[in-house]
Amino acid sequence: MEKGKLAEVLNFFDPVELNQFNSVSYIDNDYSLGRNISINSHTNTIADNTRFDIVFFAVNRNLNNEPHNNFELNSIREELYQLSKFSSGIRIADLGNLRTGQNMNETLFALQEACNLLLHQQATIIVIGGDQLLTLGTFASLKEYENNINLAHIDSRIDLAVSSKSASENDYLNHLIENEAANLYNISCMAYQSYFTSGKQLKILGENYFDHYRLGVLRNDLSLAEPVFRDADIASFDISALRMTDAPAQSDGSPNGLYADEACQLTRYAGLSNRLRIFGLYNIEPNRDLNKQTAKLAAQMLWYFIDGFMHRKNDEPNKTSDNCTKYEVQIDEIDFPIVFYKNEQTDRWWIEVSAINTDKTGEERQLVASNEADYRMACQGEIPDRWWINFKKMK
Repeated sequence: MEKGKLAEVLNFFDPVELNQFNSVSYIDNDYSLGRNISINSHTNTIADNTRFDIVFFAVNRNLNNEPHNNFELNSIREELYQLSKFSSGIRIADLGNLRTGQNMNETLFALQEACNLLLHQQATIIVIGGDQLLTLGTFASLKEYENNINLAHIDSRIDLAVSSKSASENDYLNHLIENEAANLYNISCMAYQSYFTSGKQLKILGENYFDHYRLGVLRNDLSLAEPVFRDADIASFDISALRMTDAPAQSDGSPNGLYADEACQLTRYAGLSNRLRIFGLYNIEPNRDLNKQTAKLAAQMLWYFIDGFMHRKNDEPNKTSDNCTKYEVQIDEIDFPIVFYKNEQTDRWWIEVSAINTDKTGEERQLVASNEADYRMACQGEIPDRWWINFKKMK
């Protein structure tokens, strides 16, 4: 980070209470993650001119702005610190716990301001704990840097009210759709469970050309999530997307959901995304945990996010790229070919979407993350949903 900026950021945080840890064995392990990151604690001062690639912090407030116990939040830190370090020299910092306000609006504003400063310094942000409503604060921080923001929403439920009678404060997707249309481009709802979901919710998503992937679809092919994360600016992961037996520290859990290893794979996909700037892991209730099972899993999910970050590849097609092959597929239903690009080194695909935009001059084009299945579908004469949805949005 630029000189003079880190101190301004740290004003938003309370230091990590290392004296509350049950175990500090990571200190004696040269190969532990905790030994090789910067920790904002009472006994450690982070140099003001330090720049970080990844920063993480906790928000110890729930929907009603009631505080969790900081010691309980530290259980996730304890587990994360003990995991293996990364060998690439990646610069990581634990900033501590966000200083929250007297109500949720003040907390959201503090989160927005802190993230805004961190984004200005080109840091990728991880937010731990607290209600998923906190996504509104992280989304607001991105508006200064992005006009068309893509959100990946991973949850057993779609947090979208279908009427004023059924609305509640945690239906944060309503706020985004109704109040952030100028900055919101796409919402991708993943791992939702059909018996928690109404047809009206899916209809609203469809009317706004937002995509969704129910739990069974993802379980059949988890790689479907990779292009979604590759196009996402922000990911909001509710711990209730996991089975309660795998992650018991949740207030409204389900016997069905993602398995622990699937959750880790999804967070690695998120870390791999060159575009993603903020990842949030929400609704962890440490006081409900059993044998620190959820704390251990949360730590491993975050470890996989960092592992994905380390393996990010600047493989997007561009005019100077020698590694991409261009494919044009003609489909009878439209007057022009659908264009695909494949990076031969990484085997990742993109689809080019173009449309005449009457509000602007000329033709608008954009690349959308895709996969080989979309290409195969086009070759069989079918228009891929990914192309069609984005085409409609651009028109």
